[in-house]
Amino acid sequence: MVRTRTFDPSSALSKAVELFSSKGYSETSMEDIVRATGVSRYGLYGTFGNKRELFEQALDKYADRMGKQAFLSLLEPGASLDDIRKIFAERVVDMCAMDESKGCLFVHTAMELAPQDEELRDVLLKFMQRMSKLFAVGLESAKEKGEVKADLDAHAAGEMLTGAMFGLAVLGRTGFSRATLEGIVDTTLASLTD
Repeated sequence: MVRTRTFDPSSALSKAVELFSSKGYSETSMEDIVRATGVSRYGLYGTFGNKRELFEQALDKYADRMGKQAFLSLLEPGASLDDIRKIFAERVVDMCAMDESKGCLFVHTAMELAPQDEELRDVLLKFMQRMSKLFAVGLESAKEKGEVKADLDAHAAGEMLTGAMFGLAVLGRTGFSRATLEGIVDTTLASLTD
């Protein structure tokens, strides 16, 4: 007889994302994951595989959450510089709402694992390239509306905005104030306009 699953895998994965975001990969044990999710080791291994496989699925979920939800507006016709500002404003609010135990899963992974793990480095690189491309699409639309410099290299500016986004995550985790982070966003976006 097949045993039925008694937990919601999506919910368990979300809890694993939060745990990996706060502690990083190396500092998160399977026992931590069992406690955070309320799922037995057997249930976790049977559903997600080993810790590394669970972590990779957590990265995918985190990427989808950040990328799809926050950046969809940049693919809409008529996307504007204000849409980009809203993405940054949303992230700053998230960063400032986080307690000491939370962090950015991509920052943790980039600093902790990417230098020696080519596979994870590739995952992060693809995510950041996708973010840069979406910023560039939004900037091209903003350029057509005359909201940014007419000669703006949208590709290069998209990469700059991606760098700014991850830089803000580090500064927010370090304890910089919301006002400081908002000032950095203002200065960064002002550099794109005439």
